[in-house]
Amino acid sequence: MNMKRFSVGKLFYNNKFALVFSILAAVVLWVITVLTDTESYPHAITNVPVNITLSDSAQKNGLKVFSPVNTTATVYVKGNSIVVNQLKSSDLQVNAPMASRISEPGTYTFTLSAVKEGSLTDYDVTAVSPEQAIITVDKYKEKTFNIESHITYKDGYTADPSYFVSAPALSTETVTVSGPEKQVSQVNKVAFSYEITDTLTESKNFTAKLVIYDANNNVISGNGITMDTDKVEVTIPVMPRKILPVKAVFTNKPSGVNFTSLDMQISPASIEVAGPADVLSGLTGVELEPIDFSNISPSHSTFTADVNLPSTCNNLSSIPTATVKLDLDGYTARTIAVTDFNVKNLGTGKTATVYTKKLLVTIVGPRDDVEKLTSGNIVGQIDMSDKTDVTGLTEVPVTFSVSGNTCWAYGSYMANIDVK
Repeated sequence: MNMKRFSVGKLFYNNKFALVFSILAAVVLWVITVLTDTESYPHAITNVPVNITLSDSAQKNGLKVFSPVNTTATVYVKGNSIVVNQLKSSDLQVNAPMASRISEPGTYTFTLSAVKEGSLTDYDVTAVSPEQAIITVDKYKEKTFNIESHITYKDGYTADPSYFVSAPALSTETVTVSGPEKQVSQVNKVAFSYEITDTLTESKNFTAKLVIYDANNNVISGNGITMDTDKVEVTIPVMPRKILPVKAVFTNKPSGVNFTSLDMQISPASIEVAGPADVLSGLTGVELEPIDFSNISPSHSTFTADVNLPSTCNNLSSIPTATVKLDLDGYTARTIAVTDFNVKNLGTGKTATVYTKKLLVTIVGPRDDVEKLTSGNIVGQIDMSDKTDVTGLTEVPVTFSVSGNTCWAYGSYMANIDVK
């Protein structure tokens, strides 16, 4: 079988093919001409920065352009193709000449124009797109807000009564809102929202987006307003809870004195506490601020003491103090003249002379023990450990040791000594 040979040349003898080819060739030639003939056809320079500048007096009055910011435009130019084809966006700048007339806050619409910035100047600007800019001018204002928490619980949520859910802890408590004075003045609060869906039995951590609201609780966005942070790290502490007995604590207690639960009444007797599991498991009770035995006597036997808790625990009972009432039935007080004093912990190489020869001291203890005491059973102790640099005549506090370890001195006392 003989195969016919295909000839390109014969195609041009086909009138339809010749017509189509002519049209396509003309279009291609026209496109090439448009792209290369920068004398007759505008060439587009994209991403040219738009710079709106206010007058010096306007800037001195605190005015600032809030829009447009970081905006670009397209500039169309004609001219020598060698020059035009070298142009970059940095060789031009778009501005609004009329912006220099702005003297007060407001929104203005001005025509944009292009200015040659580079060393290449042999070309003409034919158009700028967009032709106009809406310019927002105002005074700068910033305001700091406490971040509010809008935490909600899903319908049907059931809490576990053995756990306490504390107030959320935020990575930052405040946020600064800044921007046009008019817009910032409308800000009423900054908050985040979060919905809890599952029963909380452990602390929950999440990142939340901050939202700006006006006085009508409408969301404010855009308008040139910015925040120094737009999100916050949130921790919702969840801790086990436990009811613990309240315990009285004493200082300077004679070793022979032992108050039992029958000898004192504490109110409240217990409080409810929440805290980390490892801390709470180590607590057998809640201790009160120590009561100094020098403040205890038959006539002064009721005390109010602060509740002491580890810093990581919460007092769910919201009872900051407790009352301790001591039963001192069988105790008495007696005044005894003390003449024996001992100075200890003097600075190296120093000596001391006690100028106070006698102090009348109120001694408290079991009636039988107090009645047996004499001056010789009591020694005034002067501790100079925190006064090692003292020299000369000075007044210092005195404590007392009483033999038998069942009695103590009530009140505070001072003595004069001379340190050399």
